[in-house]
Amino acid sequence: MDYPAPGDLPRLSYGYDDEHEREYASPTSRGYPHHVQYGSNRASPVHQFREDQVTTHDFVEKTENGKRIPPPRPPPPRQKKRTFTEEEKITKELTAQQIRWFYRDDRTKKWCPFIGYDSLQLEFKYRKVYVHGELGEAVVDRIVVRGGLYEVDITEKKCYTIYWTAEPAHVMRGVWYYSNTSEPLDDDLVREIERKHLSHFRGQKISQMSELQDASKGPKPVICSLHFKDCHVDWNSVNDVFLYSESASSRLARSIGQSLGFSKASTSGYRLQRGYPKEARLEDKPPPISHLVLVVHGVGQTMEASNITRSCSDLRRGANKIIEKLFPDLTSIVSTDRVEFLPVEWRSSLFLDGGLIDGLTPNRLKNLRAVLNSTGLDLLYYQSPLYRSEILKKLQEELNRLYNLFCHRNPWFEANNGKVSIFAHSLGSVITYDILTGWNPIHLYDQYLSHEQGQHPDLETVGPAHKELAVKLAKARKRVVELEEKLLATNQIAAYENAPKLIFKVENLFCVGSPLSVFLGMRGIRPHGNGSIDHILPHGACKRLFNIYHPSDPVAYRIEPLLLKHYTTIMPLQIHRWESSKQVPYDQIQAKVYPKVLKNGGKEMSPKSNMSDTSSRRSSSSGGFGSIMARWSKPDEKPAEREALEDLEKVLMRIENMEPPPPIVETPEDDTHEFDHVELEHRLDFELKESNFSNGYISALTSHTSYWGSLDVALFVLYHLYPGYLRTKEELKAMSKM
Repeated sequence: MDYPAPGDLPRLSYGYDDEHEREYASPTSRGYPHHVQYGSNRASPVHQFREDQVTTHDFVEKTENGKRIPPPRPPPPRQKKRTFTEEEKITKELTAQQIRWFYRDDRTKKWCPFIGYDSLQLEFKYRKVYVHGELGEAVVDRIVVRGGLYEVDITEKKCYTIYWTAEPAHVMRGVWYYSNTSEPLDDDLVREIERKHLSHFRGQKISQMSELQDASKGPKPVICSLHFKDCHVDWNSVNDVFLYSESASSRLARSIGQSLGFSKASTSGYRLQRGYPKEARLEDKPPPISHLVLVVHGVGQTMEASNITRSCSDLRRGANKIIEKLFPDLTSIVSTDRVEFLPVEWRSSLFLDGGLIDGLTPNRLKNLRAVLNSTGLDLLYYQSPLYRSEILKKLQEELNRLYNLFCHRNPWFEANNGKVSIFAHSLGSVITYDILTGWNPIHLYDQYLSHEQGQHPDLETVGPAHKELAVKLAKARKRVVELEEKLLATNQIAAYENAPKLIFKVENLFCVGSPLSVFLGMRGIRPHGNGSIDHILPHGACKRLFNIYHPSDPVAYRIEPLLLKHYTTIMPLQIHRWESSKQVPYDQIQAKVYPKVLKNGGKEMSPKSNMSDTSSRRSSSSGGFGSIMARWSKPDEKPAEREALEDLEKVLMRIENMEPPPPIVETPEDDTHEFDHVELEHRLDFELKESNFSNGYISALTSHTSYWGSLDVALFVLYHLYPGYLRTKEELKAMSKM
C-alpha cells in the first residue's frame, strides 16, 4: 500500500470557499493523542508514520493577570511551486495523496472536498477494502470526518450525521477532474477513463507542459478515444485529455470552429486533469475542540423554515468566517483551541396535545393559523401545568444525551478541561434557565399559601358568644401553619432534588431574542439593588449571562432593569459590527444614559409645526402616509379628525422606527431610590445595531430569526469564548507582511 509520509511540507489551504463550513488545518499534534481520530479510539494506518510530532508539552501557555495569552502566530510558510520527482513523472496508479474525496453539500448541492486528513483516512480505508481486500466479509467501520460531526460509510459512499438526524450526503472519490474548476467527474465515467488511460500510457513520462502548447510540432492527432452515451473523451497525449459533449449545440460549435481553422479542443472541449491539484496531507486537520456550544431552539421548530440544524449550521458557518478573518491564531499550526456548535432539538418529538389543537383550528385562514399554532402555542404549552414538565424534561434529556455522546467521541475533552456554553433562542432560553436554576411553579404556590395563611379573622369583631370558638380557631390555624411550613420545606427540597439537572457545568448562557425577563417578572422577581445576578442566576449554575437582542425583535426584552431599577435610563451596550476597524472591549465601554426630557415632552411644538415636520420626514423617507396626510389635511377639516390623523401617524412612525424611541420621563425629585449609585457587576443587555435602511414592519417580522446568520452575533460569541484571540486590523496587516 502506497501511504504518504507527512514530511515537513507547506501547510495547504483548506479547500473550502466561504459558502461552506470550513475545516481548519493543523498538524496532528493539537493536544490529543496521535491514535485518536476525532474522538474515535480506533487506530489508523496514518498513525504509524511519525512519533516525533510536537506535543502539547512542547508548548507552554503564558498568562498575564490571570488572562490567557494566545500563542505567537508563526510566519506563513512559503508556497513553492510543485515539482515532480522522476518517479512521479511516470504514469502509474495515483498515490493516496493525489486522490481527493468529496461530499455533496446539502445546501448548495455542490461537491465539496474533504480536508487532507479526512481524505487520506477515507482513501486508506477504501484501498484496504477494495484493493487489498483485507477485511473480507467483516463490517467496515465508518470514518469520522468534518471536524467530528459526520462519519462516512465507505461501502455505501454516504456521509451520516452523528449528533442530529438528517438525510445522508453522497460521497465521491475524485480521480479525474475538470481542469478549470477542479470539480470531480462522475464515478461511472472515471472508472472507464482511468482504465483506458493506464492501458495506453502506463510507464510513459508525464510532461509538465501541455504538448498542445508546443506550436512547432503542429496540432496533435487523437491517440485514442472513449465514447459514452452523452459524451466522448479524446487523448491527444498523456497530458492532453479532453471531454466533449454529444449535444447538438456542442457538435454544431465544433463543426463551425473547425471550419474556421480552430482546433477541436478550443471550441467545445473540457480539459481533464488526473489527480487533485493539491495533495492531501496528514497535517491538514482541525485542532481539538476546547469549547462546546449547545444551540437550543425556541418556538416554531415544527416549521420547516425554522429547522434548528440549518440554523445551527448558519451560526457555525458565520463563526468559521469570523475566525478566518479576525481570529487567525485559532487556525495556526500550534493552536489547541477550537469551538464547535451542536444543535439541540427538543420540540419535534413531543406530541403534547395529541392533535387536539389542530382539530380545534377553524378552516378559515388555515395557513396563517398553522403558523400561529407552530409558534405561539409553544409559549402556552410551557405555561400549562400539564405540559411544562414534559417540555422541561425533554430538553434536559437531549442536552445530557448530546454531551454524553460528545464526550464518548472525544474522550480527551474533559481531561483537557473543555468548557461548555449554551446558545439559547427565544423560549429555549427560558426553559434552559429553569433547568439551570431548578425553578418550579410550586414556589409560587408556596408564596400564595403563605399569603393566605396570614389572613386571620379579626378576633375583636367576634361576638362574646363566639369568643371561645375564635380562640380555638386561632390556635388551630397556628398549628396548621407550623405543620404546613414543615411540609412545604420538604416539598421544596424534594422538588429541587427531582428537578431535571445537567451533567455538566455551563460556562456562558447566551440568551438570544429572549423573553426571559418577562417570565421572571411574572414570577415575582424584582430589583434587589446590589448589582449581582445571584438572586436570578447563581454563579454556581452559570458563570456569565448575556442577553442579545435586535431592537425590532417583538419577542425580546431587557434584563438589566430587572436587577437595578435605574438601568431603565441606561442604554444597552451596542454590539460591534464585525467589519468595524475598532473593536473596543465590552468591559471598557462606558455606560450611556438615555437623554432625559421634561414630563411634557421637552420643547413644545404647535400641532401645525409638529404635523408639518413629521409629515415632511415621512414623505421624504417613504412617500406613503405623508402624502395621504397632505390630501386629507384641508383647511376646513374638523379639529377632531385632524387630531385623530395626527395620532395615527405618530403610532405608525413609532412602529416603523422612523423616529427616536419615546423619551424617558425625568424622575421626580421625591421619587429617587437608593440604588442609583449601584452598578452591575457585568453588563447583561447587548443590542444589535439596526441597519439605516431597515423598515420597521419588515424588521419586526424578520428580526426574531435574524440572529443565526448574523456575523455580528458570531463575533460577539467568539469574543467572549476566546477573548485573547481577537486581532485588530492593524495587527492583521502586520501579520500578513511577515
